[in-house]
Amino acid sequence: MRIIKTSNETTIIPDSLSVYIIPRLIISLYLITIGYKTVSGSKVKSPAQLPSFKDTQSSYTFPEGALAVLYCSIQNLGARTVVWRKATYPNPLTVGKMTYVPDDRYQVHHIPDKEEWNLLIKDIQHNDSGIYECQISTKEKYIRKLIRVIVVDRPYAKRDIVITGRQKMKKGETLLLSCKATGGKSAPDDLDWIKGNRKLISDKSGRINITKHISYVTNTIISNLTIKQAVANDAGTYECRTTDSMSRQFSVDVTGESSDKDKRTITQHAPATSCATTSTVVLYVFVFCVHCSFRYRRVLQLLTTIFKFWIVLAHSIMT
Repeated sequence: MRIIKTSNETTIIPDSLSVYIIPRLIISLYLITIGYKTVSGSKVKSPAQLPSFKDTQSSYTFPEGALAVLYCSIQNLGARTVVWRKATYPNPLTVGKMTYVPDDRYQVHHIPDKEEWNLLIKDIQHNDSGIYECQISTKEKYIRKLIRVIVVDRPYAKRDIVITGRQKMKKGETLLLSCKATGGKSAPDDLDWIKGNRKLISDKSGRINITKHISYVTNTIISNLTIKQAVANDAGTYECRTTDSMSRQFSVDVTGESSDKDKRTITQHAPATSCATTSTVVLYVFVFCVHCSFRYRRVLQLLTTIFKFWIVLAHSIMT
């Protein structure tokens, strides 16, 4: 036992109390030290766990009307949200996978395997040029990647006009020519087919037919000229001329006779028409003879002779 004296009284402390206090005090100090190191260590490691951008392109140049893809690859994103903005816009373009602005040209393409949150801009225009931001919402710090976009004029095809088709054919065949005119920045308003200083048009019979089609994607106008059952007069020089003064000529030669099939068709139709006409005349004469036979016998004899004459005539025509 220990005796502690004070000015007024004396306190007696047993030796066993010091035995219990000292170990507990040492354990408490040890736990406090471990806890401090743990907290300190977590504060040191936490910045390493923040999201960071992978190395991707930071400047793009697109032709007008193209599909623009702005790449943004992020590691350690966790549950945070990716936001796309344009520097001159007050509101975000996209938030996560959702398009925030009322413009369906903007869309986010998320590729989980590559940790990519790419911004798509369809039919990009000159006013889409500028600075874009790929942002990450986090409380620790403001994380963003700046991307510059430049939109240039679309490369236009060279002005040109061509005619395709067969230059030689036989009578009775179908003449088909196709004219394709490309107008550079814009398609020609119209084109005409001309032959012998005469403008060709589609006729009501359907023998001559002209069709046209305009493509505003390639700035091209295409016209097809079709002439059925070509004859010798269809031979000559055809000209395709656009409203913006482009023109091309194409020579066609129609020679020979129609094909054997066409000949058989004409041969078959000609006798049939003659026979039909002859049969009708014979029928009328026969009816007239029958009618007269009931009234005049002598007339009947005369008509019988006439009827025999028509029979011989019809036989000679048919043979």
